[in-house]
Amino acid sequence: MSRHDGDSTIALEGQLLAVGRLRKSHASLIVLQGAEIGRDFRLRKTGTIVGRSLEVDIRVPDEGASRQHARIDRDWDGKSETTSFVITDLKSTNRTLVNSVPVESVELRDGDKIQIGGTLLKFVILDDVDAKFHSEVRDRITYDQLTGLLTKESLYLALDAELRRCRKYEMPLAVLMMDLDRFKSVNDGHGHLMGSHVLTEIGELIRASIRVADVSARYGGEEFVSYLAEVDSDGALPVAERIRAAVESHAFTLGGTTIGVTISIGVGHAPLHGQDLNSLVGAADRALYRAKQTGRNRVCVAD
Repeated sequence: MSRHDGDSTIALEGQLLAVGRLRKSHASLIVLQGAEIGRDFRLRKTGTIVGRSLEVDIRVPDEGASRQHARIDRDWDGKSETTSFVITDLKSTNRTLVNSVPVESVELRDGDKIQIGGTLLKFVILDDVDAKFHSEVRDRITYDQLTGLLTKESLYLALDAELRRCRKYEMPLAVLMMDLDRFKSVNDGHGHLMGSHVLTEIGELIRASIRVADVSARYGGEEFVSYLAEVDSDGALPVAERIRAAVESHAFTLGGTTIGVTISIGVGHAPLHGQDLNSLVGAADRALYRAKQTGRNRVCVAD
């Protein structure tokens, strides 16, 4: 068994363990992308099964994951006094990827990215300080109570990490900036209860129109943002159009009153329209402004 890129196995020196410097270190998987973004799972000493089934050790609620997708084993070498962690694909339908490469069995290195279906997990060795940091990050990942989407601040945390990953592996990433058209007239004409009802259903329509691996947030007011990893503008356009059409065709009904709403969407993608968070979001926002200025209820791509 060999690692696909030749990197060495994680080694925890027995001497350090003996004196307690790393006594409380543990291996974990942190969700970087997927339905439970920000969550971390500690690996078992006796082997950890990852998959979609309710019976596995780490459950990934992802339709692209097999019921028992992969196993991670801890191996202690008494002679060299080192610990290694090995991930093995369990003949899954969509394969197990480590750093974007399909693997059958490979030794893991601290920081490796594991993709299972549309969920991206980061393998890490944490001491007490690191564990506290990741716990604080996880606690900062919050959701908008009205729409069920991420908050703007949480989206920025997730998007910044995903941009770094895409830059490292030279993969594109698309951002959709979305804004409901003339939403003020909904609140003014039908009341804020109707306005809140519309926002709640918009969140559901967006989630239903994107992949499980894609991440969405309520950006503020009636504005929304989604990012699509490993997708460029050409790939993002049909997704944006699917969201636009879903909103246009949806009947928003509350208390016997039914109204129609439309949405305008701007698309930008890295690296073409920007390689950092601010420039990429700014490019998508300018495209959104152009969609508004040219008639609303349409999708525009950044120049």
